[in-house]
Formats: sequence, structure tokens, C-alpha cells
Amino acid sequence: MPDNFETGGDFVPHRSAQGYTFEVPDYTDEIIALDQGEDRRKVILKLIEKHKPQRDRMLMNHQRYKTDASGVPVFSRSFERDVTIDNRINNDYFSEIVDIKTGYFAGKPAAYAYDKQEQNFEPVSQRIKDFLEMNRIADVNMETTKYCAIGGYSARLLYIDMQGRERMMYIPGHQAILLNEDGNIIETRYGVRYYGQEGRYIIHFYDGLRRYKYQQDGAELNLLEDNIHTFKLCPLFGYPNNDELMGDPDKVLGLIDAIDRTVSDVNSEIEAFRLAYLLFLGAQVGQEAVDEMRKTGAISIPGMGGERVDARFLEKNLNDGAIENHLNRIHDNIYRFSGTPDLADEAFSGNQSGESLKFKLFGLETKSARFEQKFKAADTRMFEIMSTKWAIESLIVNPYKVFAEFKRNFPQNLLNEADVQQKLKGLVSEQTRLSLASFVDDVEYELALMEEEADAIEPLDLEGETDAIV
Repeated sequence: MPDNFETGGDFVPHRSAQGYTFEVPDYTDEIIALDQGEDRRKVILKLIEKHKPQRDRMLMNHQRYKTDASGVPVFSRSFERDVTIDNRINNDYFSEIVDIKTGYFAGKPAAYAYDKQEQNFEPVSQRIKDFLEMNRIADVNMETTKYCAIGGYSARLLYIDMQGRERMMYIPGHQAILLNEDGNIIETRYGVRYYGQEGRYIIHFYDGLRRYKYQQDGAELNLLEDNIHTFKLCPLFGYPNNDELMGDPDKVLGLIDAIDRTVSDVNSEIEAFRLAYLLFLGAQVGQEAVDEMRKTGAISIPGMGGERVDARFLEKNLNDGAIENHLNRIHDNIYRFSGTPDLADEAFSGNQSGESLKFKLFGLETKSARFEQKFKAADTRMFEIMSTKWAIESLIVNPYKVFAEFKRNFPQNLLNEADVQQKLKGLVSEQTRLSLASFVDDVEYELALMEEEADAIEPLDLEGETDAIV
């Protein structure tokens, strides 16, 4: 029974005969149809049909991340001829690429702060803090990052729960269709979330005012709910991994498949050695003699007419040097072209300085920096949507003055950082200085603690001091 949240229901793996396809659907016609007031139900079915190839690709990537047999190509490969031994070994580069990116980017919780120069700073800052803490923002951000790295994009849904609380949840990309005429999935005008069994999907449709919930019955959609979602913008919006909506391992899938096939074939050949044929030259050996050899580990072979007697295994000669070079080349290219550091490399052993390690992580940092800009843009959209709800309560929030700071989960040289902090004291503001420290997660909280400690220090009693020289 598949997990509907993770898989969105049943699916059939979809792969091009020549490799992998990453085509992003064009929903322009459907957006125009919705703007013109055409039958929403028919448009939704067209959207789901167009989204299917992209959904199948993301689902296959997610199955591959879990090393499920339906998602890893080597587990389902076949040969034109019958083979006695067919080992199928998966080398899980895919998950390593995803997990390293997720841990590096989201391993340390992001710090959110509101501009102190804005009006209503105190109530707005507290409201934002309460909203993020209640929704476990660190966990939501990490899962959002994971699904972006796997499938190319993730989605986030804002909603009001049964207790009237402002909630958010992450949505896997294969469950979300995000519509905007320019293809920008962050600033969505319409959103569709669907999950369950194909042909029987549960479908949620969002626009700038209402939410419609449907139950699919083949080519028909039956309306289950129709209500106002309390926001003034579409509350379902996207977090893109990049403009191409590609996952981190997508560019090296062919290389990963190649190393899986090679390792599987070599392992099969090595195992086949144990079942190799025993060749007797110049002698006739019966089954009784072979059985005796299996018991004792030795055999006596009578000669035939003075011919030289020989016994040896008939086996294939593997060129292990060429195979090793081939695997090493593919291994290096997987890490190189995916922008992922090989943590098993000797460069990461011993006492390397922080600056030295940064150069070795340059590829990972480059794609993380690009993803950070996408993430911040989507976070801004989140506060744009939330501000429309808070405005109803007469709490005016400027969503463009909510700042998010992301710090990489990276081994730091604290001695060097302490030296930098000491040298910057008095040259820049305390907020700027502390923001550069990797060990300070929340600058505002740290400043408040420093102020409390300063107030707790009793002033020195200087009364009664004289200038007398003793």
C-alpha cells in the first residue's frame, strides 16, 4: 500500500528510450481558460494530464532516493539471453547527493528577523516569531530543501486549521501544479494539489480567494468542499531548485546507472568463478571421482595412453585494472558534475583549515547560493500571503522587510572566528559583527542576552577614592 503523501498514489515509471527527459509543461492555455471563466473541472483534468510526465519523473526520483526497486533502473534491467547469475547492485550516489545538499544548506536553522525601523516592530516581530515556531520552520525548511533536491521543486501550503491557527505544510513537487503565465512557480495565481490513486485523485484547487476540494471519478470531478481560505493571494506556492526545475542528481543519472551496471556485472562474474567448469585434459573422470573430490578436496586422475594429464578451471580472464580505472573515472565525474564533494576523498581527512575546505566545497556552495536566492524569494512570497491575512486583523506587516539568514552547516575554525570578532568590535555595528559568527544562530536573541548581562552588572562604587599617594 503506497504512502499517498510521499508518492501521490500509484505510478508507472516513465523513462525515455534514449535517457531522461526534463521537459517542463506549458500551462498558458489552461491559465487563459481559468481567467476567462471556463469550466474549472475540465481545466483541472487537462492540467493533471499535462503534469503527468513531470510527475512521473519526480516520483521515480523519489523512489530512487528511497532505493525502491521501482525507481532504481538496475533492479529492473533484463538481458536478451538467459544468464545463470544476474546480480543487481545499487550504488546509492543519488541519495548521497541529495542528503549532502540538504544537510549543508538546511542543517542549521535559518534565522528570521523583522526590520527594527518598521512601524509596529514589536507586535509584528512577535507575531512572525510565533508563526514560525508553531509551524516548526526548521523542519519544514529541511524537508522543502530535500524535495527540491530530489525532484526540482517543492511547494508550500498556508492554511487555517480547525482551531483557527495559521499553519503551513510542505508539499512534494509531484503533488503540486503551480500556475503563472511567466512560469514563475513562486508567485502563483492558481494552484492544484492532488494525491491518491490515479483516476480517483483527491484534488484541491486554489485561487486568490477560494479553495475547492474535488473527488475524481474517472472523467468527472465531484465537488466536496467550497470555502474561502482567508488569504488574498493563492496560498499554494512553489520553492524552485533552479529555473530549469531539475533535481541535483538529474545531470548525472546516466553516470550513476553506468556504475550500477558495471559493478553488478563484475560482481556476477566474480560469483560465477565459484561455478566455473572443471576441465580435465588427457583423462576420463566419472561422477564418482568428482563426488570424492568434493569431499576430500583432492583427486587422483588415471592417465590415458601416456598422455599428459591436466585439470584446471575454465574461467574468464577479467581485466581488473581497466575495470578499476573505468569505475574511478565515473565515480569522480559523478561528484564533479553534480557539484558534490566526495567526503571519502583524502582531501577531507586530517587537519584541513576552514578556508582550504571552502575551496573543495566550491561546487556545492555555488549551487547552494543559487538555491538560497530562490528560497528567499519564496519565503518573501510566504510573508506576502500571510500579510494579507494579518492586515484583516489590523496588523500591518511589510513582507519585504522580513529577512532570512541562512548559515551553512560547515566545520568552522572557532579560534579564527573569535579573532575576527575581536578585531571588528567598534568598527561595525554589533548586529553586523555577530551576524558573521557561525556560532550565533539568532542575532536578535544574542543582542538581547548581551543587553541583559550588561544591565545585571552592578556599577563600581567609586565614592571615597582619593588621589593620595601611599
